[in-house]
Amino acid sequence: MTGQADVSLPAVLRTHPVDPTEPIETLEQLLNHLHQAAYLEMSTIPMYLYAGFSIETRGYSQWDPGVGASRLIRSIVVEEMLHLTLVRNLLVALGDGGNVTFYDQGFLPQYPSLMLHRWPPLELHLGQCTTDQVRDVFMEFERPKPNPWDTPPPEGWYATIGELYRAVEDGLRRLDQNLGPKLWANNQPDVQYVAAYWNKDGGGEPLLVHDLQSALDALKTIVEQGEGMEPGTPSVPIDPVHPKAGLDELPHYTKFQRIAEGIEGIGTVRALPTDPHAPDYASDPGLAALNSFFNAVYCYVLHMLDVIFRTSWKDLKAGESNLRYHLERSFISVMQGVLVTLAETMAALPAGPTFEYRSLPEQGKKAHLIELCDKAMASFPQLGGDNSVRWLLGKLPDV
Repeated sequence: MTGQADVSLPAVLRTHPVDPTEPIETLEQLLNHLHQAAYLEMSTIPMYLYAGFSIETRGYSQWDPGVGASRLIRSIVVEEMLHLTLVRNLLVALGDGGNVTFYDQGFLPQYPSLMLHRWPPLELHLGQCTTDQVRDVFMEFERPKPNPWDTPPPEGWYATIGELYRAVEDGLRRLDQNLGPKLWANNQPDVQYVAAYWNKDGGGEPLLVHDLQSALDALKTIVEQGEGMEPGTPSVPIDPVHPKAGLDELPHYTKFQRIAEGIEGIGTVRALPTDPHAPDYASDPGLAALNSFFNAVYCYVLHMLDVIFRTSWKDLKAGESNLRYHLERSFISVMQGVLVTLAETMAALPAGPTFEYRSLPEQGKKAHLIELCDKAMASFPQLGGDNSVRWLLGKLPDV
């Protein structure tokens, strides 16, 4: 997609225009870049998850499974969630946290669509995990440097995500030098996301952004974990901010490269449709109900993240009940215990979750999810019972 004049951008991003031909010299320009960076990070999550859900096996064989494509993709998705929250921490630190909403019809990526600011244009899809998808889409999304055979990008384009983040870094340095503490005067550190993160096969951690150095640390984590430092550098520190010798991991680009080259096996792949949409399932009432339930939970997860960023952890005390603590743990539980379970239930049919916007009621969101679950259970009774999706919904906060 091109720069600020492109009407094909989602509506929410047209209100935050970016002009890559100009250096970032104002706070408005910086915030606009960060809004679009958040959308870029968001674009990866459904796409990578869908590919991961399409994998039926977990490695080459039960005797020698290796790391495998499934685990690598899962580690990447968790780090992309980290990057999304780090970008929002940056927006909060700059006094703009209230002007981005993840649960927003205009903010949810649609598929197929063109990657934001990518030259040459790159079409994004929800599709099976194949070596072609990994090589031609995922690796290209995370590419550290332009291909040498590509023509130079026209005005108003970034060739890589790294170029966009370098522009953000330059703008941060410039504005911090010009404005000093005023740049951070409207920060609300007590609503930033700084805990509840776990990634067995990856690294990094949430960071509290409060000054230039902590902001640069957040950007360093995002860029190094994603594209990596240089195409020839095989690994990056597990903790990019505090690196330790021998504690390394592969950046996303290299992880995908290992899958594309067959070093990490994909295994058996389910025949999921490419870029499914809700009307595709209209002829099967049970499947349609399950997909509607999935989309509602997907939107509820994003809504929960929005609520977390509006809820202070300032009064958090050990041994005492705390809403922020409950929200963060519930957010992880609903992702792992509900969203993933629903996606895997669909993938086994095989059918693919559509990751589409679904309007949730202003009040009674929890009751609405339970109602959708009960409807889906008519065709998928495994969603009920002890320690089930239906049981877990009853434990969620009604926010």
